[in-house]
Amino acid sequence: MAPASVRFERGEYAWSAERNGVLFLGHTALGMVEFLITSEALAELINPELEGIDSETAVETYVEFEADIHRIARREFVSRLGGEPPVLITAADVST
Repeated sequence: MAPASVRFERGEYAWSAERNGVLFLGHTALGMVEFLITSEALAELINPELEGIDSETAVETYVEFEADIHRIARREFVSRLGGEPPVLITAADVST
């Protein structure tokens, strides 16, 4: 596995009230990397017109779009060459 590659396990996530988003882990050759997708980014996945969603809806949205989120996270991780954890995924990353 190359250092810039990352893989994800389904179901490996947790809501973070302090960060208002869902934390999830990526596995790399160099160890675990923490990712955070904001509630605004999750709202963008279900309806770009929404300004925000509650934590329960955010977690449900994460579960529904988990494969897409992992694809976006992989793209962002590679484009940022890792970066400082957590790798933050915002609404701008989701809409591209």
